Amino acid sequence: MEFSNQCPRCRAGRLRGWSELNDEDRELVRRLPASGEYSLEERKATHRWCKRCWYESTSGAAEKA
Repeated sequence: MEFSNQCPRCRAGRLRGWSELNDEDRELVRRLPASGEYSLEERKATHRWCKRCWYESTSGAAEKA
């Protein structure tokens, strides 16, 4: 299954995995409100973010190593 990297919210940004974020972006992600059902470790492993609008994809698309 292939996942789109285009942000579904703003359509201008690209969804990035945890490893693609710099230290400043990671700190911002830590401060974003997240649903209580996801731990930070789970978010790091499976979620993706748009740096343009900070949409968080929870589709479960595992980050490529």
